[in-house]
Amino acid sequence: MEQEIERLQKKTKRCFVWMWICTGIVFVASIVLLWLLLQQVPDLDKKDRIGGILILPPFLAAGTAVLCYLIFVRGAYKKFNVAFKSHYVLPTIESLGIFEDLNYQHNGGLSYTEVRNSSVVGCGEQRYYETEDLLTGRYRGTGFQYCDVKTQKMVMRGKERRLETIFEGQIMRFDSFDETKSSMGHLQLFEKEFLSDFKGQTAQNKIQTEDEAFNKRFQIYAADPHTAFYILTPKMIEQITHFADTVKDQIAITFTGTVLYVAVYRARSMFDGEVRRPCSEQRAEILKDVEILRQAGEILLQTQR
Repeated sequence: MEQEIERLQKKTKRCFVWMWICTGIVFVASIVLLWLLLQQVPDLDKKDRIGGILILPPFLAAGTAVLCYLIFVRGAYKKFNVAFKSHYVLPTIESLGIFEDLNYQHNGGLSYTEVRNSSVVGCGEQRYYETEDLLTGRYRGTGFQYCDVKTQKMVMRGKERRLETIFEGQIMRFDSFDETKSSMGHLQLFEKEFLSDFKGQTAQNKIQTEDEAFNKRFQIYAADPHTAFYILTPKMIEQITHFADTVKDQIAITFTGTVLYVAVYRARSMFDGEVRRPCSEQRAEILKDVEILRQAGEILLQTQR
């Protein structure tokens, strides 16, 4: 199997190389041909000549790169990436010895309905919802699901319709966050530094804690303020802050019933294989991707402590 993965990796690498070679050839050839054609128009202003040479060749080269990628590179990389994930992801994570009942599906994920009902991120339109790399199992006895999610919506920009990303990153679902507590309705925490408005529907009550630094960092919404303060103890506030500091990327958290949802805004897909590095050297990157899950379980869960 490893030999087959290496073969697919080399094939993908060759496709990338030929893509850039073709792009370079088109770029140079278009400059030469355009220059020769412009020489046939003696009355053309010098600025127009230079402008044509500066604009048209890069445009043609970019079009060539996109076309080569769509025709040759994308399919080759997809085959390599699926093979890489299928062979390396689960054994690498199992080697940590800290998760139980692990299962991995490269084309699985949380459903649109569940993410929408969790209210941890805005879901946009279902037709543009994307999810992959579903990892399930148990951490310290608590069941979890962990996957890539991308939510989008169609918006109008002037007279143009454009697909806009609302959220892109990872979402974790833990079956229980505390053996003794449950949230009546949604309790949502959104870090204020998100570059885009990733929030979807929020609970009706916007609340604040007694921790001013926490209030400055997070927007908090609760269906039941009494339950919210029961959950957001000084210890939990400290742990949420610690998790946000540890992850460094922007986060959102939702408590609903006994379930905890955690979203981490990262414009990077988990577990993807790299073409330029030997597959055997990429295990560390897989472990980095799953480290966020371990940190969430270690810091945020009150179960089995």
